[in-house]
Amino acid sequence: MADIKKLEQKRQEALDKANRMKQQIDKALNGQKFVLGGMLMKIAEDEPDRIPQILSDIDKYVTRKADISRLEGFKSEIGNNVPKGNFSSSSEANRPLIDTCYGN
Repeated sequence: MADIKKLEQKRQEALDKANRMKQQIDKALNGQKFVLGGMLMKIAEDEPDRIPQILSDIDKYVTRKADISRLEGFKSEIGNNVPKGNFSSSSEANRPLIDTCYGN
């Protein structure tokens, strides 16, 4: 009976350790996402020519309803900063750079 309790205790300790490790990983990932989001916001501020691509990427990659609603204000704000004549269609914004470079 004592052996079972020791095994249960070791199992619980292993689970606790795994949960702590998962929390550390989640914290690191969230920190990376936070920094990347800030970087993207700064790019939109400093390089308005890139705003159409950023908006297109948001529409393409942000799929969760909660995330979409979180970004509505940001999208509206940067959408107002697009230089006139620079807002291309989403298909044009997604054209590979190599096509643009070679005039395809």
